[in-house]
Amino acid sequence: MIRTARRFGGRHCWVWPWVLAAGLAISGAGCAPQSPDRIGTAQAQPVWPEPPEQARIMYLGQVLTEKDLQKGKSWLQGLGELVFGKGAVGVLVCPYAVAVDGTGVMFVADSAGAAVHMFNLSNRDYRQFSQLADGQMLQKPVGLALYADRLYVTDSGLRQICVFHKDGTFLFAFGSERLQRPSGIACGPGGSVVYVADTAAHTVYAYDLNGRFLRQLGGRGLNPGQFNFPTHLCVDAAGQLYISDTLNYRIQVFTPEGMFLRMFGQQGDRPGNFAHPCAVATDRHGNIYVTDRQFENVQIFDSEGRILMAFGHEGKGPGEFWLPGGIFIDARSRIYVADSFNKRIQIFALLEDTQR
Repeated sequence: MIRTARRFGGRHCWVWPWVLAAGLAISGAGCAPQSPDRIGTAQAQPVWPEPPEQARIMYLGQVLTEKDLQKGKSWLQGLGELVFGKGAVGVLVCPYAVAVDGTGVMFVADSAGAAVHMFNLSNRDYRQFSQLADGQMLQKPVGLALYADRLYVTDSGLRQICVFHKDGTFLFAFGSERLQRPSGIACGPGGSVVYVADTAAHTVYAYDLNGRFLRQLGGRGLNPGQFNFPTHLCVDAAGQLYISDTLNYRIQVFTPEGMFLRMFGQQGDRPGNFAHPCAVATDRHGNIYVTDRQFENVQIFDSEGRILMAFGHEGKGPGEFWLPGGIFIDARSRIYVADSFNKRIQIFALLEDTQR
């Protein structure tokens, strides 16, 4: 039987292909495979696992600047640039979180650039924003969550949640009276709750959409339901909350009511272990994706926390990472990874299994 090598902790470990097939297979015989759009100018389109195994993940491209949108110019825009010169180009400095709405607008929290970038992957427009009230600006945006026409931004420098309309208009802020170092943020289905991870306080707070405090989850410790520097969050379609309990080297899962359900992961250098778990996301099949800033990869688990596969390693090429941060999976099964120190967002596709 063919085995697939995965590099962890400086050596190769093995994940059996039948595990990959069982965990990443998609129901529905006879479905045509996706033909996802390419992003940017990349020529190579690697897949994981590598041949001869069936591909599950495909690299689509990357976004580093607004030029990667490859938007064409009208003759009038070209004339304007000739006469007045080219304007400044939007460039990612240290992208830390990413979220994409249903219209194809990709929002990127740039912690070092002190701004949120908007890349419209549909019409190829670009803009950025950072303006708050009374002349105040974003300082260190590190987390993003979308709900309806609102964008919730955690700013660890300002120690608050800044709420914008999706067009970049500032609406209001909340949480400064309680938050010490907010990081991850996620909205529950139906807008019932906004969860905020407070890394310095070793806890997760729940608010309503208008910033009214609801409840607190956990506190510092090793037991189930306790945390040690929690960072990123996500909520699945059923309303379950996933918390990256970073320095306890595990992912914890809670009910929509805030009750502990289960956890998985431990410190180590084998598949399924963590060295520095960062962001977490789920796909429409219930699989769980976790970025690891020390392994420089993305690990994929089934809904019970059993390892399925991993992709990526340290580097600057397609599918390689340097301190990956946030991860987001959209309704089209595109996977967006904030490749922070490579100053880019890498985009992948989850491929459908057509051989069932």
